[in-house]
Amino acid sequence: MPPQTKDYYGILGVKKTATPEEIRKSFRKLARKYHPDVNPNNKTAEAKFKEMSEANDVLSDPKKRKIYDQLGYYSDNIDPAAAEAYARGGGFGAGGFGGFPGAGARGGRPQATQDFDFSNFDFGDFQQQGGAPGGGRNIRDIFGNMFGGFGAEPTGPRSGSDVEYQVSVGFWQSIKGGTVKVMLQRQDATGHMKQEPLEFRIKPGTREGQRIRIAGKGGAGTRGGGAGDLYVIIRIADHPVFRREGDNIQVTVPITAMEAALGAKIEVPTIDGRAQLRIMPGTQSGQKLRMREKGVASATKEGVRGDQIVEIQIVVPEARDLKVRELWQELQKLSPEDPRKDIWLKI
Repeated sequence: MPPQTKDYYGILGVKKTATPEEIRKSFRKLARKYHPDVNPNNKTAEAKFKEMSEANDVLSDPKKRKIYDQLGYYSDNIDPAAAEAYARGGGFGAGGFGGFPGAGARGGRPQATQDFDFSNFDFGDFQQQGGAPGGGRNIRDIFGNMFGGFGAEPTGPRSGSDVEYQVSVGFWQSIKGGTVKVMLQRQDATGHMKQEPLEFRIKPGTREGQRIRIAGKGGAGTRGGGAGDLYVIIRIADHPVFRREGDNIQVTVPITAMEAALGAKIEVPTIDGRAQLRIMPGTQSGQKLRMREKGVASATKEGVRGDQIVEIQIVVPEARDLKVRELWQELQKLSPEDPRKDIWLKI
């Protein structure tokens, strides 16, 4: 039966000349779209994700990718040296050996352009078997070692692939740290997806997009091989007041026109509670004031803390009361400034 050929490059949407980094980025982008967690009970997405994982497993491994590029497909049964010989045109002709790429009718594979060169091969090993002179090695053993075992099942262990998994944590949990509990969907050794509880800790100050490695929680290994690793990518939920930029906290604070004009001392929210902030006379809307070390404690640099950036928003009162309107009009007469005069000078 011919080997199953798949266009791994097409599956990942990359060119055959793609770099390892381009392959990794493309897989991560597609994984976010087709991951079973994003598409629960969607068999089509699950099949697509498995196909992508298979393509990434081959193309992200230089040795596997080389064999795939040489033969147009990949199997654990293929010996790299034999694949190299086949790629150079040294495969088997129509009367060759089945079960290796390039074999004739028996192997069901495409035929190579020329026969394998046995001119320098020592056939003394085939004189006798069972401890007789010549080494006594079985012909099947010798050619099996050379060409991958004629399609026999490999016996060596194979480690599972590494997996990336996005986990959303609350705003306050990212700042204070703690234990995160999620239900993880993993692919077992038979290729089926199963749910498994996962519990891990994050440090105080964990950032958006931070990757956390959890050993042995990736794809399942085969034939006794160990599982791959899981890389958790942290996504932080939004907060209605605070906005986080790295270790800095940003917040918009409204003040009155009088506070902006005359200056004031006001209370502003911080992640530690209320704090005093001095507004200087003549403060403008949109102006940003820095509160040193009122941000997030760094998760990577001990003793380092970010700042809080306060953006001022001047709120103009509605002059509904007649007396208030008269006072505003009187104020306008006392301070007849034109805030738009500089515009005309620049035209």
